[in-house]
Amino acid sequence: MQFVACSAVVLSPVLMLSVKGGAGYCFFVVFLLSLIYLSSAEGRRHAALLYRAHRAFVIGMLALPAVILLQIVVLRVSAPSALDPFLRFALAVPCFFLLASLPSRQLRLVQWGFVVGALTVGAWAVYVSLYPEAFQWTYGNRLGNSFTNPIPFGDTAILLAFMSVISISRKQSVRTAEVAIKVLALVLAGYASLRSGSRGGWIAIPLLVWGTLSGRHLLNTARSRFVWFGVALACIAAFAVTSTTIRTRFEAVGTDIESMQQGNGNTSVGLRFNLWQACTKLYLEHPVFGVGRGNLDEALGALAERGEAPRDIVNSGGHSEFFSAISQTGTVGLVALLMLYAGTFHAFWRYRRHPDPEVVTAAYMGVGTVGATVIFGLTIDALTLVMSTAFFALTVATLLAWIDARVREQTTNSDCG
Repeated sequence: MQFVACSAVVLSPVLMLSVKGGAGYCFFVVFLLSLIYLSSAEGRRHAALLYRAHRAFVIGMLALPAVILLQIVVLRVSAPSALDPFLRFALAVPCFFLLASLPSRQLRLVQWGFVVGALTVGAWAVYVSLYPEAFQWTYGNRLGNSFTNPIPFGDTAILLAFMSVISISRKQSVRTAEVAIKVLALVLAGYASLRSGSRGGWIAIPLLVWGTLSGRHLLNTARSRFVWFGVALACIAAFAVTSTTIRTRFEAVGTDIESMQQGNGNTSVGLRFNLWQACTKLYLEHPVFGVGRGNLDEALGALAERGEAPRDIVNSGGHSEFFSAISQTGTVGLVALLMLYAGTFHAFWRYRRHPDPEVVTAAYMGVGTVGATVIFGLTIDALTLVMSTAFFALTVATLLAWIDARVREQTTNSDCG
């Protein structure tokens, strides 16, 4: 069981952008194994200890599914299908209980899943660039794949890229081969994100750079970290200025805003602002529980019928996790979303200064995963796609399990000593 569970968590980032449903298959393998694990009295006793140690994490993972379940069963304002993607958060809790029982040496292998996943998506981007005639473009000249549009594709690629280098060992001596492979993964997956043109995801780069540099012996003073952080951002900025793709994508923002000021809201930025205004209006009309998860397109259509919103903005998502939450689940749903963010972020943040370098590495990987997901959610519905929720839920469960297992092993060794 340990081998299968470990294989699934390693394969999840590998398959995320290469096989449709790949991350979801890995998630449910771990979930089914967790049910077997929790069927034993020993497994349930261990789970109770884990709950007490990581109560905020568990509650944060359960909060949003509970709100949507309330909308379905009690309020009857949502269809059962609305629960589907968010159910992964709740199901990740037993997954965490199982994974935390594994040895840390097995869980640490997840870092190589991110590396292989980054190399795979980067190789795909290079192949498409070399042989464009072999690929049927469906997004203009922006890179995606057969089951993911450029926005989540580019966001996931940039996360895979930086998770590869954040995972570089924080021990005093680091193998050159490890650094070389992981930096190559950063470059290739970064190129894939560049080809996607997903400018919203690039906003997370400063956070991910900080996570890469922090907690390292070579950067053991605030001043040295500040200097290297500035150098890294300067290099990224220089590349952005010289990159035609990046420059074109960000210049388009200015063009869209200028068109809005001239009264033309039918642009990418203009439609998004109009959509956010409409979501805010729906929230003011339904401030407690919103219009119901999965009912946003119908509610926006009603606004359009009344002439209170452009018809072009009618769709099933708010193009922002925040505006989707307030419009579809109201204040209660927004609180649940913040509990998810805070519970998962704090679970890793508190370990970033642990004396063990392996724990620190896993902590910064967790901070990077949660922090980047929050930033992605500013401009897209980052947690609405089933594959995205499955990937996020299994990743944070695995990283926190890695930390807990490592800390437990150190405590046991210390007691034995």
